Amino acid sequence: MSDIYRDIGNAFVGTATPYYVEEGHFYLESNNVKDGQINHNTEVFINDEFYEKQKDKWLHTGDMVMVQSGHVGHAAVIPEELDCSAAHALIMFRNPKVKIEPYFLNYQYQTVKAKKKIENITTGNTIKHILASEMQEFIVDVASYDEQEKIARFFSHLDRLITLHQRKDFWFKNVGILIETAISAENSTLKVHFECLYDTLLRGGL
Repeated sequence: MSDIYRDIGNAFVGTATPYYVEEGHFYLESNNVKDGQINHNTEVFINDEFYEKQKDKWLHTGDMVMVQSGHVGHAAVIPEELDCSAAHALIMFRNPKVKIEPYFLNYQYQTVKAKKKIENITTGNTIKHILASEMQEFIVDVASYDEQEKIARFFSHLDRLITLHQRKDFWFKNVGILIETAISAENSTLKVHFECLYDTLLRGGL
């Protein structure tokens, strides 16, 4: 990943509870990152003073975060509404060196292949943990930028459909048809990417 991002490192690690307030700046934690998305099932807010101290580690739109301890490897992309957010105990991927579609990487992290690779660099028996330094050496498959956009857009559309229908079997009944209509047989590289991800879906990896 160090070939893609200039800055791969930890968000604030330490005690932040003295800075918690009822109303303030949303503080992104590992509980908020699950299955490729950011949720607000639980919310913690921090005061202005602590928030400003984290300015050099603020997350911006399009940055990526990954859970470092616990349910390690779960990742998400920072959306526009969380621009300039502070985070706690997450691995941050910021300042890309190359043109990259972060949602393409995000979906790739959810594949069986990526999860197995992350498992291989995970330490700890009781509480699982991964190091930012290990993620710097982590290798991902990168298609052309146009293909990244197409794949990310395709799976983003499927995510919205799943949210709308709230039925997991929607994937298995419809994803094959959608893939066949979304890409042409001539585009072999893109087709391989889709077939790989589709295979992951069928095996329950996404």
